[in-house]
Amino acid sequence: MSQFTLKTEIPAGMTGISNVFLDYYMPKANGEYVKVYLYLLRTLHNPPKQLSVTTLADALDHTEGDILRALKYWEKQGILKLERSGSGDLAGIYLLKIPLPGPATEPLAAAEQTDAAGTSLPDKKSYSPDELTRFSEQAECRQLMFVCEQYLKKTLSSSEIETLLYFYDQLHFSVDLIEYLVEYCVCKGSRSIHYIETVALAWAEAGIHTVAQAKERTTTYTRGCFAVMKAFGINDRNPVEPELKYIEKWLHTYDFTMDLILEACKRTMERLHKPNFEYADRILKSWTEHKVHTLSDVEKLDQAHQKKGRKKKTAPDARPTGFTNFEQRDYDFDELERQLLNSQ
Repeated sequence: MSQFTLKTEIPAGMTGISNVFLDYYMPKANGEYVKVYLYLLRTLHNPPKQLSVTTLADALDHTEGDILRALKYWEKQGILKLERSGSGDLAGIYLLKIPLPGPATEPLAAAEQTDAAGTSLPDKKSYSPDELTRFSEQAECRQLMFVCEQYLKKTLSSSEIETLLYFYDQLHFSVDLIEYLVEYCVCKGSRSIHYIETVALAWAEAGIHTVAQAKERTTTYTRGCFAVMKAFGINDRNPVEPELKYIEKWLHTYDFTMDLILEACKRTMERLHKPNFEYADRILKSWTEHKVHTLSDVEKLDQAHQKKGRKKKTAPDARPTGFTNFEQRDYDFDELERQLLNSQ
């Protein structure tokens, strides 16, 4: 990650926090996003020599993706502005005066806000009866609704129509791209408008604007689905919606390579002797927190755990057992299994 500068409109001195931020912005924000903003405030008065997304991630024990999502969220709220280099890299963060929420202080239109993680997306709006009528008078919109009804095998509800219009009017997806989106989700086994919206937002954040770009992404995703199902020994059906969401997260939120995902599936099967997406997700989430990027990183983590285990076994007050020579291969399976069983 490239380095960037940090600037502000806020007066220097103590690390002060705006009451407007505390009253209006903090309560509805993700706690991890709040941590990132507070750390930026503190950093203004004692910045590290090299400021980058990586240094922020290390300081807060987040992933770089977590940091970028937080920055994008606060830019959308209008309390900071991200500056980018000609190549699109994050070049600076400008902390703005905290605006009072309201129509006069709405952030910039989402179509104009971009950062190194992709496009900042608009919130879904409700359309007035007059707006819905105008859309219904457009031939391509009528065609879109008809095609989607055929794929979903139902008459669209008003909320489903508004969601499709969100893709068309606010995300600026073409009719062809929306039709491919719905077709793709249905072929994957889901007719849920919520799942379709999840995929649409992921495409928008990834900067996908054409059917060709979507097909390139979904080819990777489809191969990933088949590989995961095979690793779990599931060969008689397609993944269902909750499973699809896990696979989407592993590929595009955690941004893991297939070899790491399949390793997590393998370890799940070795431990539980049955497929379990939640258990595999806990493994991958733990690897994300430990900044694992390759199988080599996993091996190092295993070795560190084994070394720690050996030290415990050789401690003066340790009681010998018949299992003294057994070394666990994985560093967190016992804890993961305990959490999983307790959650059921």
